[in-house]
Formats: sequence, structure tokens, C-alpha cells
Amino acid sequence: MSIDVKNLASMSQNLKLLYVEDDKNARETTLRLLNNFFNDISIAFDGKDGMEKFKNQKYDLVLSDINMPNLSGLEMLKSIRKLNPNIPTLLLSAHNDSDYFMEAIELDVDGYILKPLVFKQFIKVLFKIVQKINLLALRENYQKHLENEVKKRSAELEHKLYFDSLTNLLSRYSFFKDIKKLDLPVILLLNIDKFKVINEVYGIDVGSKVLQKFANFLKTILKEDSCRLYHLSADEFAIIDTVIHIDTDKYEELIKNIFKKLHHFKITIDKNIISIDITIGLSTVEENGYESAKIALDYAKKHKKPFMMYSNAIDYRKENSVALKYRDEISLAIDENRVKAVYQPIVDKNMQIVKYETLMRLKEKDSQKLISPFYFLEVAIKTRLYEQLSFIVIFKALNNLSSTNKQLSINFTYSDIKNNKLAMKIEDFLLSHDEIGSRIIFEITESESIESYGVVKNFIARFRKYGVKIAIDDFGSGFSNFNYILEIEPDYLKIDGTLIKDIDVDTNSYILVEAIVNFSHKLGIKVIAEYVHSKKVFEILRKLDIDEYQGYYFYEPMQEI
Repeated sequence: MSIDVKNLASMSQNLKLLYVEDDKNARETTLRLLNNFFNDISIAFDGKDGMEKFKNQKYDLVLSDINMPNLSGLEMLKSIRKLNPNIPTLLLSAHNDSDYFMEAIELDVDGYILKPLVFKQFIKVLFKIVQKINLLALRENYQKHLENEVKKRSAELEHKLYFDSLTNLLSRYSFFKDIKKLDLPVILLLNIDKFKVINEVYGIDVGSKVLQKFANFLKTILKEDSCRLYHLSADEFAIIDTVIHIDTDKYEELIKNIFKKLHHFKITIDKNIISIDITIGLSTVEENGYESAKIALDYAKKHKKPFMMYSNAIDYRKENSVALKYRDEISLAIDENRVKAVYQPIVDKNMQIVKYETLMRLKEKDSQKLISPFYFLEVAIKTRLYEQLSFIVIFKALNNLSSTNKQLSINFTYSDIKNNKLAMKIEDFLLSHDEIGSRIIFEITESESIESYGVVKNFIARFRKYGVKIAIDDFGSGFSNFNYILEIEPDYLKIDGTLIKDIDVDTNSYILVEAIVNFSHKLGIKVIAEYVHSKKVFEILRKLDIDEYQGYYFYEPMQEI
């Protein structure tokens, strides 16, 4: 094998060599040769001297004679192996004795060279061991590089796991890991109300910026060292306070401060000024803190409260018993004719009543108080009582029409539309009262529950022949399909209240309503605005050429028309 001496010198020059030789002449001769390859050579004069030097310095290679006074090369090597079992070694000997070979093999010596040195043999053995040293160094460096990369990647993954990438707050994973460690966690869940609407009106990018700015807003409020802030999901944040004793006054004060500052918190993005509302649920129980805070949050949302603290009184088990109570109350109200139809006027630009929308209520037993569907409709749907309620209200409205000259709109859900039995009953009524069809508007609620627009189109076609007009309710609430509007050609579009209520302060709502009006009028569709709650909103809508208006600014629902 031909050895490239320059390549060998290149590989060797940065290695540190320990050379052990007691014979002066042999040492000088060998050194002249070694100096051609190694820049850093330590010389020891016998095995004992070599051992001392090895203890005090770090070497890449040991080259040693065997026969030396005080401590032989083999004895020295045994001691060196105890300090570093993997140190590469070469042995020199003037004796061709098999015993030395056997002992050298047992010590796992890398090379054995006879003296006097033969240049080619020496270069060949040296090349192999230097090459091995360099390969091991490369492998070690590669392993270190891999370890560093793994550590770096692990740190990145750990950061992604423990921190939310959008807000840089602690993540949902961190939240659930942290509450397991706490004996007495105090948990506040904060939910941004109708965040989905912000995404739909302004776009997801703006929604993300809203979350970032709200996260920074919360950071400025939380100054307690014991409080930690988390982003759990798109619209939900959490605060954990780790305490020994619970001070409810402290958290009530914190919540008041959040709402107070939130009132003045406005987010300006691309010239749009966005204000947000939140709902908060608080738990101070020792076990299942998150579930308890969630129950409090859900209760607050359902009952339209800004804040609720968990207690046994609002637990889902209590809610379930309330649901059962309402189920019984609905059944009893049906039996006792306490299901009522009420009517909210709809006015024109001159605030003159032009028609009424039919709404559902339950009359309390032994009282004149009317219960809003907010409290019972969900229970009615879950317990399959909705069909009976809807049937009663629809036919109360139809009978009212037959005895007055008023114009009424009646709400139809997709569930009503699919109910062929109901449709047949309505059709029979219209056939026997042929003068009222032209005074009826069917309001079809735009909803993600609509499974087949074909079913809706067939339902509309079925009743248009009786003069019934069609309105699309809650238009712009998030499920608008303009192609669908073009296909069914409604007579009215009722703009969803979420777009109307803030039109006086929300530029995007204004632009969207303006576009809906222009779009509708070009198609010959009249536009009705719901949730008109102030004179200012009414004047803005009138300037946008809205055709008709509905809301508490004009009239509340009434039992008689």
C-alpha cells in the first residue's frame, strides 16, 4: 500500500503525542522522524515518567518502548488503560519475542513496531493509527453535532409544546400539566364573545391580531407573581393563581379591573376599530378545577352574565335537573294551552307598522309572565317537543291572519321545512283560506344545520303558488351562500343583528351592510334590518336605503295585534 506522506503529516500535525523512550540514541533518531508529522510531542524517559505525564495532560496517541527501567512500557500501558481504556497506543521493541506480542494483544495495542525502525513499516503503521484517530474524531464530532441538533430541535419542540406560537403565552399543554401539580389552583377562564364573527367579518388574519393584542392586554393587567397566563384555544384564555389561602375578594377585584379596562380597550387594525366583550368563569375548588371553571363559564354565557363563580348550584347536574323541569313545564304548557304566539312589529322608513314577526313564548302557570325561548327551546329540541311547539305557534299565527287583515312573518327552521306532515297541514289551511296566502312571509333561518338546499327550494316552490313570500333570516351571520340566494329569489333579506348592532362604530359592518343592500336591491329583494336599538343606528340604516326595520327602538313583542 502506497502511503501519501504529506497526507499523513496533515492528519498528524494537530495530534498530541506522548513518546516514551529510555535510550537516548534511539530517542533522538525516532524524534527526527516524528517531528516530520507531529507538532506537539511530549517526551518521557521511562515508564514511570510517562505515567506521570499522562496523568497531567491529555494525549491523542502514546508511542512507547517496551523494555525500560523503573516501569516497563507494558506495565505503564496497563496503568494508562485504567485512566483511558480507548487511548491509541504503539509499542516499540528491539526484541522479537512472542510473549510481548501476546501481552500486547491482550492490552489491545494498536500497533507493534520493531527497532531499529524501518521507515516504510513505521509510516504504514503510523498511517493506520492516525487514520483511525481521525475517523474516531470525525465520528465524535458528528455525534456531538447530532446531539446538539437533537438538543436544539428538542428545545424548539418543547417551546412549541409549552408555549402558544400565536400569542407566545403558555399553551394548553402547559395549563393542564401545571394544574396537576397544584393542591389549590384558582382558575379563571376568559372567553371572547362571538370571536367567530370577528373572523368572518374581518378575516382570519385580523382575528389573529385581535388575539395577540388581547393577550398583551391581559399581560398588562396581571402583575401578581403568582398568576400565570395561558392561551387554551382560539377564543379562550386562562389564568392560574397558585395560592395557599383563597381570597375571593382578590379575584373579584381582578375581574372588575379586567372589565373596567376592557371597556376602554379598542383594537385598531387597518383603520378598523374593534371592541370585544368577554365572559369569565372562576373556580376555586380543589379538584377538577378546569371542569368547574368551564361550568361557570358556560353558565355565564347561557344566562348572559359577564362573570360567574363556580358553585354546586350551577353544576351541570343542577342544569340537567332544570332541563328536566323545563321538559315537564313544556309538556304541561302544551296541555294547558300556555304556548303563546307574540308579534313584534316591523316598520318602514317612516316608522309606520307594515307587518309583524311571529315569536314563540311560554306563559308561566298562574302568572302573566312570558318565558323567552332562550330558556326552553334547547330543551324542547333535545326532548323532541319542539315539533309540537312549532306546530302550535305556526297555526296560532295562521288563525290570527284569518281573523285580521294584518301581514305576518312566521319563522321556519330546517327541521320545520323537513316536516312533511306540517307542510301538508299548512297547505290544507291555505287551500281553505285562499285570501291569506299573500299576507304571509315565511322566514327561513340561515343556518349551518341546513343539509340540503334542494329540500328548502322545493318547500319554497310548494308555497309560492299560494302567494306566500319568502324571507331569508339572519343573513350575513356566517353561512351566506349568494348562489343559493340567486336560486331561490327571496322577497326579503333580514340582515343579522350582529351586523346591525355596532354599525355606528364598526366600519366593516357598515361596508358589509351597504354591500348587502346594493346586492339585494339590484335583484329586486327588499332588505329588513333587525336589532335596531337606537335612533343613531336607525338614521344610518335609513341613509343606506334599508326598506324595513325591526327592534326595541320601535316596539317590543306584543300579545295582541
